[in-house]
Amino acid sequence: MRRSACVFGAALLLCGGALAQGKSDDARAFFNIGAKSYQAGKYKDAISAFEEAYKRAQRPGLLFSLGQANRMQFFKDSDAARLQEAVRYYREYLQNESGGKRAGEATQALEKLVPLLEKISDPEGAPPAATAPATQKPRVMVSSPTEGAQIIFDGRPVDGSTFISEVTPGKHQVLIRAAGYEDYAREVTVDPVAGAPPIDVALTEKPAEVSVVAPEGAEIAVDGRFVGIAPQPALKLPAGSHFLAVTQNGRRAFTKTLRLSRGEKQKLVVDLESTGQRTAAWITLGVGAGALVGSGVFGALAFKAESDAEAILDDAEGAGNAKASALGDYERKRDHRDRFRLASFISGGAGLALVGTSIVLFSFDEPRVQVPELDRSTGPAPKQSPAAPSSMEISLAPSVGPSLSALSLRGRF
Repeated sequence: MRRSACVFGAALLLCGGALAQGKSDDARAFFNIGAKSYQAGKYKDAISAFEEAYKRAQRPGLLFSLGQANRMQFFKDSDAARLQEAVRYYREYLQNESGGKRAGEATQALEKLVPLLEKISDPEGAPPAATAPATQKPRVMVSSPTEGAQIIFDGRPVDGSTFISEVTPGKHQVLIRAAGYEDYAREVTVDPVAGAPPIDVALTEKPAEVSVVAPEGAEIAVDGRFVGIAPQPALKLPAGSHFLAVTQNGRRAFTKTLRLSRGEKQKLVVDLESTGQRTAAWITLGVGAGALVGSGVFGALAFKAESDAEAILDDAEGAGNAKASALGDYERKRDHRDRFRLASFISGGAGLALVGTSIVLFSFDEPRVQVPELDRSTGPAPKQSPAAPSSMEISLAPSVGPSLSALSLRGRF
């Protein structure tokens, strides 16, 4: 029983940890969407995204971000309710994090916003009445930090790099695409109450494809790493600089530095030239083979001379009295035999030595390739949304007023 309770408790801890992680991930995604909306001047969208993030992660920095977005929306449309919300969020931020990094900015903002709020309050000092929120449909929030990303919702292209909109409950199609990147497609189910989870997706780069047509058996390496033997399917490589080497014993190495862009396709036809050592090996082998053939010929001639000498000797013994001329022929044949035998030994030894030398030349004719240092900066990388360490806050710190000119955006999560 106790063991079952322990197992159940551990399961609850694991589930709780997973839920907490899920909420944190959603909060981060909502914050990133809000940051991009804020940067694009869509302050109402930014407010909606920051509110969703705060529901999932009650970090003081998000209160500051909400104050910033409401302040900017007030100066955009003079909606007094936004001014009231900005003051409220700045005060809540200071209550929760009086010593925070943005406490000075929040205090300065309040010094300028509170007098504005008092001016537009009614004579009795009551703040302006907040506009009653209209009944809202569930919302979908989509963003991508990839540069040039295009969002398509339910088949309709969306302006800008973020999409925040009320939609009808049910299933909807989200497509995010950008030149040189793989498309991201997803079906989202929008709940009437909870809405839909945020989508903040960095697209995956399309690899470049390099087809290498090389002699069969040639080894192919990229950036010093072996990738296959020809014939080989097209190589898929990330964008940027790469060092390609095609090598084969007895042939000069083919090397080339490739500078590839996302989705690019290249075809390389490689003709490997024979090395001087390989040419020498073939010549040595040919001469050695000829010497071995010569050794065989000399051996056959030595055997023939031996046979002739034996025949002369047999004839002389059969006659009972060997003539001087016959004895002379016998000695000459034996002399020829010895010479041919010596020539066979010399030619055979030389042939074996030459063949052995050619084998060594064949065996140790491996090309060597030195991989250079490559400039990796040429590979394009997707730009990410402004996010940084731990406080989920948007800082925009010029003077407060309707005539803002230079804005500096800093995002923290």
